[in-house]
Amino acid sequence: MPANKNKLLRMTVIVEMLRKNEYPNYNRFIDEMKRRDAGGVYELSAKTFGRDITDLRTEFGAPIEYEPSYRGYYLSDREWCNEKLMVEPFEMKSAVLGQKFAESLMPEPLRSDINKAVCSLLARNSSGFSEQAELNMMQIINPVQLPLSAEIFRIVFRAWEKRQKLQLTYSSAKGLQSDKVFEPHILAWQSGIWYLKGLLLGTPKFSYKTPYKTILAVHRISHAEMISSSFEGDQKILATVKAGKLFEFPRLPEVRLRFQPEVALQVRERFSCPPGCLQEETDGALLVVLKDFTEYEAIDVVLWAHGEVKVLEPESLRQKILHLAETMQRNQE
Repeated sequence: MPANKNKLLRMTVIVEMLRKNEYPNYNRFIDEMKRRDAGGVYELSAKTFGRDITDLRTEFGAPIEYEPSYRGYYLSDREWCNEKLMVEPFEMKSAVLGQKFAESLMPEPLRSDINKAVCSLLARNSSGFSEQAELNMMQIINPVQLPLSAEIFRIVFRAWEKRQKLQLTYSSAKGLQSDKVFEPHILAWQSGIWYLKGLLLGTPKFSYKTPYKTILAVHRISHAEMISSSFEGDQKILATVKAGKLFEFPRLPEVRLRFQPEVALQVRERFSCPPGCLQEETDGALLVVLKDFTEYEAIDVVLWAHGEVKVLEPESLRQKILHLAETMQRNQE
């Protein structure tokens, strides 16, 4: 058994990284530990990391192999588990909280799979919560999600998980159907809708000379099947999504808005982050400066304020708002 709790914690993190296909090595492991404790100082020698890998193999029977192309370790048997690596109370609390979010966010069949997994863990472990906690008193309210076919989502999820190409039938926003061959690099949820972001390779009968990035709404897929052809994950696509750019719309370098005092409280609540974007004026109005903002997001903010806002910059946005106001007025006549 591990000599101390710190060693057990390190092993747990290594196993977690292995299961996430993050190919842990010494440097990646240290980066992960520092990320979890950004304010702390984490020091560990490469020899100690190597011993932890060896002990996971010998003491726990972990089927860990080294992959030279990724310069890291992986599990040769994805189904491996060992009950000696006990679930800590704080880990169970996280699992139960994750289940609560999954109930409102994840479609079938993943929702049921997650619930079954957590129920199985709870049968052998404490929940990690106080005895007074009533979990049903916590409710996660998400936007209404569009209906999804459980079977199609299962296939889409499996293709994303295994990095397998998809052949699918897709309906555009105008209702036009077409068959596509697609690499599902990113599976993302935004505002109640599940999206796939990846590379469109062509059709079942024709391959594009140059595949291009695109986004597909999962609820518009009427048929999907995996193709026995895999692909490598594109880190550049991942980087854009992690930067908040699922949709790569043109962005405005800076948007300056002046909100009237009547909506100052709501504005403070909505724009508390990022810090420094708010400036209070002598009459109680608030000047908000937003960097790297899309036009549609800026228009949404103006409409949200029910007209109690003036667009200062850019001029192109101000003209767009005036045009929208004229259109809305004309439609009410």
